[in-house]
Amino acid sequence: MVDDLGGGGTAESTRRALDRVIFFSDAVFAIAITLLVLPLTDVHLTDRNLARQLLALWPQVFSFALSFIVIGLFWLSHHRVFQVIVRVDRRLLFLNLLMLMCVAFLPFPTAVLGDHGGQPAADVLYAASMSLLGLSSAALWHHASQRHRLVPADLDPAVIRYVSIRSWLVPATFTPSILVALFSPAAAKLIWVLTFPLSAVIDRWAAPSDHPRSRLRRWTGGRL
Repeated sequence: MVDDLGGGGTAESTRRALDRVIFFSDAVFAIAITLLVLPLTDVHLTDRNLARQLLALWPQVFSFALSFIVIGLFWLSHHRVFQVIVRVDRRLLFLNLLMLMCVAFLPFPTAVLGDHGGQPAADVLYAASMSLLGLSSAALWHHASQRHRLVPADLDPAVIRYVSIRSWLVPATFTPSILVALFSPAAAKLIWVLTFPLSAVIDRWAAPSDHPRSRLRRWTGGRL
């Protein structure tokens, strides 16, 4: 049984409960993605050998860009998911908070990676943080979509399957890289970057003739 927190089950109260979750989540995403740049703003540059100093910042820029893109993709995924979630229960709120905790924590491993990217411990911390973020996001969608618990009863199973596959992409790439990072931080970073072309491969493999994203757009009234 769904422990509905819509405050009586009316359409208005359910929408209000969903809006609170979405607005709070958007705020956490926005703050976390902004904090990523702080290590770069704290850098002290001098006129002497400025070009060399800027080039020396490439590890910080790489970690910033990678985390920005990944957090941005998680925000897009969160946005799409909550376009089809129609009810809220306590477990969904807990899983959403768990995911947001991982998002809020990410600026720390990003800063560590930027300053100590050649050290295996920095890469292990970063990969583990990303893995936990991906796992919490996948758990949220699994809970909401299993047996259509919090999504429309007639939501296309192909949409559920497609979103489920995509939700496991980050854990599938970042989790194995934890072990790789112990021996080769550079190889671990290569695995992370491969996440993006693999995402395109999944999009093509999931449904070449009728892409599930088009179905998802129909379910959300074209808002995606």
